[in-house]
Amino acid sequence: MKISSFFKYRNSTTTYIIGLLFTASSIFASFSCTPAKTAKGGASDSTMMSTQKYEVKKIHIGSHISNRPLCSQVVTIGGKDKYLMLDESSIYIFDWQSGNLEDSISVKACGELSNYSGFTFISSDSIAVYNDAQRKAFIINKTGKVLSECVVPTDQDNPANNVSIVALNSSRANVDGNNIALSGGMLGCLNMAKGMGITKIPVSELVDLTNGKTKIAANYPSIYLDSNWGTNYLNQVYTARDSKGYTLFSYPIMDKVLRYNSDFTQCDTIYMQSRYGEAIEPCKLSQEKIEEDEALEIKYYISQTSYSNILFDPYRNLYIRMVEHPLSKWNVKETFVKPMSFIIADTEGNVLSETPIISGSTKFLSSNMHVTKDGLAIAMQNQDENNIYFACFNINR
Repeated sequence: MKISSFFKYRNSTTTYIIGLLFTASSIFASFSCTPAKTAKGGASDSTMMSTQKYEVKKIHIGSHISNRPLCSQVVTIGGKDKYLMLDESSIYIFDWQSGNLEDSISVKACGELSNYSGFTFISSDSIAVYNDAQRKAFIINKTGKVLSECVVPTDQDNPANNVSIVALNSSRANVDGNNIALSGGMLGCLNMAKGMGITKIPVSELVDLTNGKTKIAANYPSIYLDSNWGTNYLNQVYTARDSKGYTLFSYPIMDKVLRYNSDFTQCDTIYMQSRYGEAIEPCKLSQEKIEEDEALEIKYYISQTSYSNILFDPYRNLYIRMVEHPLSKWNVKETFVKPMSFIIADTEGNVLSETPIISGSTKFLSSNMHVTKDGLAIAMQNQDENNIYFACFNINR
């Protein structure tokens, strides 16, 4: 079988098959992550984040805006929390407390945004927008004026040097000076690469907005090349940026979070393992078998404890990591949501708390999850097309 049949990357309209042929000279930063201060063992239950009760917050989107936003964010503007959401050609701004629409920012100058396109609000004069179809990054202001833009170049000779960018909530674009960091996960059984002499697969790149030059910022940890973890769900990449400019990477199969400095030249680790979970077992299915029947990989994925979203809490200076626990029953004809819990650590790497496993996890949409002044807000499944409902869990510190 040809190398090009093994690995895939995401694109605006479909999934394209690519080869993984690249040289070591194309990989930036060959350092390894060093340990940070870590808490040994899981933390006991605490009242730090209550999961037994929550307040329901409602965002009034009306009949012309989707209640499943492509990308969204909670930010503080003028001392007040605002909910921003991307829908077609606008970023809509809602007051978090009242839920009412207050303003909007046009993104028409950035082209048609869809699929893995997204935005990151940094300030009223600096809003990063990524257009997936055009593979293009922009900085705009609150009037929608483009302040800078560049095409994220692709390596036609060695396609695997191109990060499979996902600029959504789980791995949003981050800006530091003239550089924008773009991240995303590859599709395919990544362990096949090792047998072909490939030792690094990139997950993040830094793009200089002034000249379009790029460099690889981070690669998949070597464990992804050592064993088979399936082709999709456990390959996802989750990122967050804290107040010091550090970027955190949460990988589904790793009990540690990797933390890079602003230019990605240094990395340390933070131990954030669930006290409920058992060790993740590698997948025994071949890529060919999975492609014949996707349900086989889903059954493997839901049988494992895994990790997903990582968030920075700027109000309490905390890291919050979502844990996904095994799902005992699943009907192939139904959607699946794994039970969840949340680990909370301080920025020194000390685990402070892990919530109990939340019952009724199927009602929550972790793709639309945010930190607010009060705590953690997670969107809820609902049939009301005119509103978005959030379950708001208090975080006490």
